[in-house]
Amino acid sequence: MRSLMYHYVREDSKIFPFSRHKNISEFIKEIDFLKKDYHFYRTSDLLDIKDLNKGYVLTFDDGLKDHLNVAEILKSKNITASFYIPISPYLNESIMPVHKAHLICSKLGGKALDMLYDACNDLGFDYKSIISEEEKSRFSKSYTHQNDDEAIKDFKRLINYYGKLGLREKLLNNIINKLDIPIDPKDFYLTVDEIKYISSLGFEIGSHSVSHTLLSRLKFEEQLYELKNSKMFLENTLKKKVHSFCYPYGGKSSYNNTTIEILKKVGYYNSISVESRDILIYDIKSNIYELPRYDCNEIKKLHPII
Repeated sequence: MRSLMYHYVREDSKIFPFSRHKNISEFIKEIDFLKKDYHFYRTSDLLDIKDLNKGYVLTFDDGLKDHLNVAEILKSKNITASFYIPISPYLNESIMPVHKAHLICSKLGGKALDMLYDACNDLGFDYKSIISEEEKSRFSKSYTHQNDDEAIKDFKRLINYYGKLGLREKLLNNIINKLDIPIDPKDFYLTVDEIKYISSLGFEIGSHSVSHTLLSRLKFEEQLYELKNSKMFLENTLKKKVHSFCYPYGGKSSYNNTTIEILKKVGYYNSISVESRDILIYDIKSNIYELPRYDCNEIKKLHPII
């Protein structure tokens, strides 16, 4: 059994030449290839599966507007999947910092790091003062395996992993305003009605926290808020229970034992991470809160003939 993680599934854009996305035609080609030999499941279906051979779980993170089209494509091919939704956009009606960072990197590539230095100067910050040195050491290996420009990796590490959380919004907004990037959350994220629609098609809706913040950076009470409130919001929206969780950023360093303790406490039955390996029987029996996933861009390594 394998699980694949998707985010952006869209057409190429001249406005965002450095975008890391799955092109729609390529996506269709890949799932058509898999459909010939594999069965598809939702994450929570794994709790009841005895035979893990010839199975795939497709997962789509972040509640992006792209996923409405994705859901309809999958439904037309009788393929099921799981969609993981962060709820901050519906509480604050704004683009989350993680996606502001994506937009900046998609537009500028490695020059995003230079813009971050400029933003520090504009706002009167010493660049080094916005870094948590303890967390810089702790998360130094983040993004190591991503096929990205080193400057982009440094930018994303600073914004997502070891930059001071209270300052990143100011820095990102400074850059976004300079670049005049349009960021209407209604155009960027699924609406509440679209989430309900995707659920009505038979797809699983899971939680992706409130604000898509690195959970391992948070205290117990902060993690409890992220995991409990996102679950409650989605359950109230869908009028059904939400049992599956997806870790923001997903790697082993993005969560901790406290996270898993809270997931169990508030009623999640499983959670899914990011680890490039197959799902084993062991995972279903004893590791259900750390189910592994491949990045969708690894599919050609798994199936070189595509």
